[in-house]
This record gives sequence, structure tokens and C-alpha cells, in this order.
Amino acid sequence: MATILLPRLPLPSLRLGITPIFKKQRHLLNFRINKCLSITATEAPQEERQILLQHVTPADLPPGAVISVLTLNRPKANAMGSTMLHQLQESLVELEDSSRTKTRCLIVTSCSRKVFSAGADLKERATMSPQQAAAFVTQLRNTMDRLARLPMPVLAAVEGVAVGGGLEIALAADIRIASETAVLGLPETSLAIVPGAGGTQRLPRLIGVSRAKELIFTGRRIDGVTAAEYGLVQHVVKAGQADTFAMELAKQIAKNGPVAIQAAKAAIDDGLAAADMTQALEIERQCYERVLPTADRLEGLAAFKEGRPAVYKGE
Repeated sequence: MATILLPRLPLPSLRLGITPIFKKQRHLLNFRINKCLSITATEAPQEERQILLQHVTPADLPPGAVISVLTLNRPKANAMGSTMLHQLQESLVELEDSSRTKTRCLIVTSCSRKVFSAGADLKERATMSPQQAAAFVTQLRNTMDRLARLPMPVLAAVEGVAVGGGLEIALAADIRIASETAVLGLPETSLAIVPGAGGTQRLPRLIGVSRAKELIFTGRRIDGVTAAEYGLVQHVVKAGQADTFAMELAKQIAKNGPVAIQAAKAAIDDGLAAADMTQALEIERQCYERVLPTADRLEGLAAFKEGRPAVYKGE
């Protein structure tokens, strides 16, 4: 472990360290840091890490309120190969233990404003046998499902190209923010394959069956503005602003009760997968019971009574 002093960057001041930080890493965050800070970090050559996981606490959040940032870091295309997939799985293991990381919200972003992710590493895929390709796509599909099932809200900040598996990463998020110049699509049929990491299932659930079929059948790509009109993304921003908007939205989420946020996500996701409304409402009841014995619930009531902002600890 080493302590690295970061220079002044055009980004919100942070209380906590960012882990990991790498030598010569130029894209730490696209969010504003207003002052120098001392950060404890694991030193490793940047080229060894294709997935960067950073944990930060903006100064305007309570101490211990962590927002995590997962950066796709394989220039030039962020193509998803075996190494990137393995490192993504490692990061998910850490994030799944939210009681340890204290992560209240996760932002998935890219090291480049030109490309979020161009999808699978087709050069690597060409070296695989049909059996190896099938096994890899199964791993990729399962990994996207793990991303979708993380206990905390997941925001995707999409700049540039997000196609194929790149869009499927964004589809696994709870909320998507895209720049107006972003390019989104599932072009797999033009390669005589089909989306295999959740695209055929998550896209129609977001934008409707017929519209999803049209995009998949034609392989057509759309910009961020059209994606917002379709309901594929929830927010469209000017080019270069997706990360900043995502951080501001993450901070709004992180100020609220973290146990309640996770319970609400579970109630929505599990309820939508329920067989009927009766079962869905039972899931909601169980999720509500999770928050009843918490200290945060009492803090919320006390803060309301006293007319002050609540300070939630996730307890």
C-alpha cells in the first residue's frame, strides 16, 4: 500500500480514499475534486487493470456514505474479453458485500468519452471454439445478472458508443444516463448471432416488445436523444456531462436511508418477477419489515420532528 498525493483536479472534494488508484492513471473520475487529497492506494501498472473500482465520499454527504465508481478501463474500445470479465467479476464480489464497502450507490462509467463499451472482444472470440464461445457468453450473461442484482442502486453513465455487450452492461443498471451524442444499439444480428448477455430480455422490458424487436432485428443504432424518447435511458445530457449528472443523482440517492433504498430495490425487482399481484404485495410487506427495526427509521422520524436533515448510518 502507498500514499499518493493527487494534484488539484476540476472535480467535488472527497473525504474518503479511492481504491484502487494506479500510477499514470489519467481518468480517475470525471467528477469535480476541488482540492489536493492524500489517498491510500494499491500500486499497480494501469495496463494490468481493465476494471477500476473506486470508493468515494463526497464532502456534502455524511461520513461513511460511500459512492462507488466502476470504470471500464480498456482503451480503445473497452471490448469485453476474458481478462476484463474476470476483473469485473472480482469487483462484483466486493460490491455484493455492501455491509463492508458501505456503498450506497454504484456508478458504472468508462475511461473514455468516445466509447462506453463496444461489446465483446471479437478478436478473442474468433479464437474460441463454439463450446468455448458458449461458455464465455454464459459467464457474461451470469455476470450481467449479478450486476443487476447488486443490493444498491446502479447508475450507468454512458458517453460515446455502447453497443452489443456494452449496451447490455448499461441495461443491467437500474438507471441510465446518456449523453446526447451517445450511440446505443444491439447489432448482433448483423454478425449472425443474437444478444446473449440479457439484451433480448431486458430491452423489451424497458421499451416494449415491438420496438425492441425492431432494434434487434435491424441492428439499428440510436443516439442518446432517441434512446430517451424510447425510454431506454432516463436522462439525456450534453456531451461530456453524463458522469457529472450521474454523481449528482447518486448523491441524492446516497442521502436517503441505505437500508430502505436496498429494500425498495428488492421490493421492485422481486415484485416484478412475482407470479401475481398477491405475491408481489407479500414481497413488499417483507421488504417493509426489514426497515422497521432499524436505527435509521428512528433517525428519520426524529429528524422530521426536529426539522433537521436526517443523518443515516445504514443501521
